Amino acid sequence: MMNQATLDLIHQKYQEALENSGNVLEIVENLYRILSEEEVCEEDSARFDSFLDGLRGCIAYRHKTFVLTNLITYINITFMYIVLWLNSTRGLNIDINLYSRRKSLESDLAKVLRKSKYDTSATIRDRFGVRGIFLNDIPEQEVEQYIYIVYEAVLGIIAGKNRKMSKEFSEWFESKEDIPLLDKETVRHVLEIPFAVDFVKDFMNSPKPNGYKSLQFTLTIQMYSQILPGFQMEVQLRSREMHRIAETGTASHFDYENGSFDEDEEEERKLAKEVFVVDDFSKLHIIGFTSYESKEDDRDGIHFAKEFNNRRISTTLV
Repeated sequence: MMNQATLDLIHQKYQEALENSGNVLEIVENLYRILSEEEVCEEDSARFDSFLDGLRGCIAYRHKTFVLTNLITYINITFMYIVLWLNSTRGLNIDINLYSRRKSLESDLAKVLRKSKYDTSATIRDRFGVRGIFLNDIPEQEVEQYIYIVYEAVLGIIAGKNRKMSKEFSEWFESKEDIPLLDKETVRHVLEIPFAVDFVKDFMNSPKPNGYKSLQFTLTIQMYSQILPGFQMEVQLRSREMHRIAETGTASHFDYENGSFDEDEEEERKLAKEVFVVDDFSKLHIIGFTSYESKEDDRDGIHFAKEFNNRRISTTLV
């Protein structure tokens, strides 16, 4: 991590950016403008420049927040119909809660700061994402089989890796007269986008030392696409028990960030997190951001991740 003096400088300038901003985009733009005029010690200069470059990427994504939020919503709707298709044609009973989320600004900035040591432009793949929580009350091994089935369907249909599966889904989808026309246009639009599936991490087969389990991967729009080339989003698939462990169990963020799994990494996470905190809310003029007490006091997702487009799919609800 950078020297404490540099971290203190970034923290101080973050307060200035907050006090002179009325929304999330202005915060990042003001922070970049202010820091671009600063000098740091030679030892930190390379990482500082890398951090500034990462801020530019953050600005680019925040400029497209409206468009990207819509796209994630469309993808979530497509996931929903893929699960409905699996249940309908494969005789399955997948019960899943699908919801989309946008990474909080503070978490985004802290991650850019941490990753500045690795490359000249920090790539954040999980700024936007979809999480699927499988709610089936069945043995964990059977839930894991469902997770792999959904993953293979996403790989085959959305990423176009299985032409036979894609054809079967499209024929089923187009033949369903009860699907609203707007939904049909939405799913057709998503299926026309050239996606790739990469950065697959099977933490079910190889759990993290803290007990974290899930199957997660990145959906990336190919660079030759005319629609948002290079855009990335993370997909996480978990059982109800995996989600419990991740949120409140041994793999929760609190335990992960304050544990002893990797002391150097934990220290960096702690330092980066402390850089991007609000010192005095009374000095802010950002509508909908008044405290850290609840998500209701943080309507734009500065401290808390912003969740949207929650969909529950099950054979009993359909």
